[in-house]
Amino acid sequence: MTKLSLSGYVQNENNNRTMLMPLSDKLMLLILTAAFAFGPFLNGAVLAQVKSPVDPSFPIEAQDPQFAPDRVIVKYRAGAADVVGIISPPDGGIGVELIRTLPLIDANLYRVPPGWTVEQTVEWYRGQAGVEYAEPDYTVFPIEAIPYVTTPNDPKFSELWGLNNTGQTGGIADADIDAPEAWDITTGDSTIIVGIIDTGIDISHPDLVDNIWVNTGEIAGNGIDDDGNGFIDDVNGWDFYHDDNSVYDPADGDSHATHVAGTIGGLASNSVGVTGIAWNVKLMPLKFLGAGGGSISDAVDALNYAVANGAKFTTNSWGGGGYSQAMYDAIELAGNRGQLFNAAAGNSGLDSDVFPHYPAGYDLDNVISIAATDHSDLMASFSTYGLTTVDLGAPGVAIVSTTPGDTYSSYSGTSMATPHVSGVTVLVYARWPDATTTWVKNRLMVSGNPLGALDGKTVSGKRLNANNVLDDDSIAPSPVTNLAVAADAASSVTPLGGTSLRLTWTASGDDGLTGTATSYDIRYALT
Repeated sequence: MTKLSLSGYVQNENNNRTMLMPLSDKLMLLILTAAFAFGPFLNGAVLAQVKSPVDPSFPIEAQDPQFAPDRVIVKYRAGAADVVGIISPPDGGIGVELIRTLPLIDANLYRVPPGWTVEQTVEWYRGQAGVEYAEPDYTVFPIEAIPYVTTPNDPKFSELWGLNNTGQTGGIADADIDAPEAWDITTGDSTIIVGIIDTGIDISHPDLVDNIWVNTGEIAGNGIDDDGNGFIDDVNGWDFYHDDNSVYDPADGDSHATHVAGTIGGLASNSVGVTGIAWNVKLMPLKFLGAGGGSISDAVDALNYAVANGAKFTTNSWGGGGYSQAMYDAIELAGNRGQLFNAAAGNSGLDSDVFPHYPAGYDLDNVISIAATDHSDLMASFSTYGLTTVDLGAPGVAIVSTTPGDTYSSYSGTSMATPHVSGVTVLVYARWPDATTTWVKNRLMVSGNPLGALDGKTVSGKRLNANNVLDDDSIAPSPVTNLAVAADAASSVTPLGGTSLRLTWTASGDDGLTGTATSYDIRYALT
């Protein structure tokens, strides 16, 4: 993905804008337009695209790819015979075992034959003419939910600084997503289903129970696949880690996704606990992470379930392993079917442009990669960042939300930032039900609040703002009437005769002359 950046502009005390622009021979300025409050939306263009949490028992961050020691994922080329094949090691022919198919990506999961390693098996398959790709079944983990100092016994809305920041936690007032203002426009839509691909969810939590998705085509407990979707008694989703219909296993902890769920869709105005961003929504538990992490093959199947059973989009606060073509293909196919894939950028504190973090780092139009910010609108010290690989920031430090056993806890991590974006994504779809993934992604990114801490660290340079994204701004800004081209005094460059020039103009309003435009669209041609 690429980003056109208006680098180097500043606003001085006289409300004037100046900007340095590169030149090559001659530069012709074609268009200069002030953006609306949330900026222009470009059809067909995407601005771009990081183990954390759940319990302290989970590794903080997978630095080296891990994978299952006995499984490989193989996809055959179109038209090639699906021959499981006889692998012929030196000691004789030994057949691999087909564990199951991965229908979303039309691939197979095989068990490595005795005496063979994963590496040997992958190498053999990659050498076969009919194979498109073969790879290990990588292990991934929840993005670290870093426990914070307090676990409130009496949850209060005032503690949710990410939704409404008055400086109550020592931060900066209004360093938040403006949720109350957004709720004046919409509080969601109970027909919108969010697939939570993660650990399990405590679906009986009093702040979640009424917003948990119910598969109306299934009769609970009768041992029959009533709706014919391939899963027996999947009343509330599926556990791909244990391969059963229990989407919450206390022995596994399952606090990570329970916390994520509360931020997205915790019940509102019920005099209990916290308030989710989307008051009206259905949360679909898709567990694939257990005490030892989870596998890519199970993540692919979880995404397939979300696509096949009506989820509008998925939220993904997990990562690790290596680059997986299987996972890439699955996310791309989900995008082709209209699903966004919201993903935590990671908690490595590293530049993902240099040190990629998956799945957030896949260069796909339907992936939204999310960094974490704190109550002072600074990027969290642990947050993964990347000018071309991380899209925007959202509150992710000391986030209070639901945890198992009717409790509430405060966690930090990009895992906590991601459900903020997912909750707002629900609000966007509630306001514009037929919006495309590209349009929604662009709107989320350009409508945020510009932060110096995210400038050069993310594609948009902005932190999520729920009110801005829902504001259907129909009043155009006033035109720029005094655009001037001058020499760059700092470098004494002659306008149109060197390598740079300085543009100046008086900043216009947002609505005509009222308000302040948040960004400008500069278009030029080199001729």
